[in-house]
Amino acid sequence: MPEPEPEEEAEPERKKRKKRKKMRREPLKPTRTEKILVANEDRPCPNCGELRCTIGHARSLVVEYTPPKFEITEYLRETVACQPCEGEVSRAPAPPRVREGAWPGPNLLAALVTNKAVDGLPLQRTRKIFKRAGGDFAISTLSRWEGFTHEILKPLAVRIRDLVRGADLINLDDTSIRVRDPTAEGGIVNGKIWVFSGLYFDPEGDLGKTVEYVSYAYAPTWEAKHPEDWLRCSKAILQGDAYRGYERIASPERGDRIGRLLAGCCMHARRPFVQALESGDESARPFIEAFQRVYRIEDDAKDRGLTAEQRLELRHAKSLPIMEEIRARARELKDMPLLKPLKQGVTYLDNQWEKLKVPFETDGRLEIDNGSAERRLRRIASGRKAWLFAGSEGGAERFADILSIVSTADAAGVDCGRYLPSIIANIDDWPARDLDQLLPASWQAALDRILHEKSLEKTRHAHA
Repeated sequence: MPEPEPEEEAEPERKKRKKRKKMRREPLKPTRTEKILVANEDRPCPNCGELRCTIGHARSLVVEYTPPKFEITEYLRETVACQPCEGEVSRAPAPPRVREGAWPGPNLLAALVTNKAVDGLPLQRTRKIFKRAGGDFAISTLSRWEGFTHEILKPLAVRIRDLVRGADLINLDDTSIRVRDPTAEGGIVNGKIWVFSGLYFDPEGDLGKTVEYVSYAYAPTWEAKHPEDWLRCSKAILQGDAYRGYERIASPERGDRIGRLLAGCCMHARRPFVQALESGDESARPFIEAFQRVYRIEDDAKDRGLTAEQRLELRHAKSLPIMEEIRARARELKDMPLLKPLKQGVTYLDNQWEKLKVPFETDGRLEIDNGSAERRLRRIASGRKAWLFAGSEGGAERFADILSIVSTADAAGVDCGRYLPSIIANIDDWPARDLDQLLPASWQAALDRILHEKSLEKTRHAHA
């Protein structure tokens, strides 16, 4: 009797790796079109001799870069007088300026703050860039113009701060900044830049209609009194990491009269387990895999465009049981001898559990982590490697205000290169009661209205 053939072992199913979403890039749009015509001697048909007609064009692109250059305009304002009677003298009107007597135009001022706050360039590098473009200015001059730009934009930064304080949710975090202080040992002190990312939620629960404003504040120390003072008139839900100062800020027993809800951050909860696995501790792998499942559920909710209520139901059904498994496993390991990163992760989960479960149990509008605030600190973290320190506490405060404007523009998907020059050119003449029209989300409509009014005015002068 023939022996039965051994059964082939089934290959273990490979986990499908989720494809990373590609960054969407705007298609290249021609700034000018140049036609290349067929030479006259090549137009006749080689077969019959008749002239051939155009049936189309073969399209190709050449991308070129035009280096920036300074335009220094000299205005000669005509002055007229009546020689026979020596009467009244008249002079042509002065050209438009950012402010009376100011040399720099709005594009130059916008480039200064964009280089510092968006691109992380110190003034010394900006000076070299400007010199190559034909403008040789002293560092002290550029520094003075930076302060001048802040003075112009300050009302907008204050308005953004007020909007963040009035938001439904505030994500907050901090990072270090070195500040020059001649009275301190070594001439440098370590201060803090706080970021407050305020979110306004759609009343109908449409998460795609969430509006974000971002405000920054400088604090000389890491004491809780600084963010507490900043948040004193806010009633927003707070979401952050495990900074102990938040307990005082959000607890009525410790001084907060509101007793607001405080949510945690799964990114911070996951991080120690990632560090543990990278150091070779396999005990961390189940935690990481569980968090990956939770984040896949979050991605699925976004792809499906769920409302806040629907997302909360999904989290109740699928995510919360996984989070409870994570917590149960952490409690099992809590009293065991563990390596440092894993021990930190287990302790974090146990201590922060009540905050971590808020987005899963209580409010589907909230994200499960504090990534919104953390991402807003990246430009500071990368920039300080170049500019090293702020020149003074006042400089750090001005930098925080400029960051508030450029980050709010970034959150609204607005290009600072187009936004800032138009704001600098128009904000002084804008009614204070209508300042919201200059916020990034509504700026384009306001600018279009200005251009339309100027066009009508030119037309009236032409017909006068």
